Amino acid sequence: MAMPSERRWIILAQDGRHVTMGRAAPPTEAEVEAAAVALAAQGLAGWLATMDGNYWSRRRVALAPVQMLGDGAALDWPAAITAFEATRQHALRPR
Repeated sequence: MAMPSERRWIILAQDGRHVTMGRAAPPTEAEVEAAAVALAAQGLAGWLATMDGNYWSRRRVALAPVQMLGDGAALDWPAAITAFEATRQHALRPR
């Protein structure tokens, strides 16, 4: 029997760094704006995205962009997903 999929809203930076913004409900407009300002302060751009699947499972998760944050000219979604997966796989390694 398949487990129900978990949905999270995340902020995903172009370099793969990410942070969960919510699980039970999407983040508010103010929360998204604050995340955009924080990205810009670090010289980054990214997306508000949904992530379906268990982050801590070795199985793949599905990411979908919801809203672009910052300078869209510098953004590459496929490269960000690759960087995200590398960051996530590093977090899953036994210590």
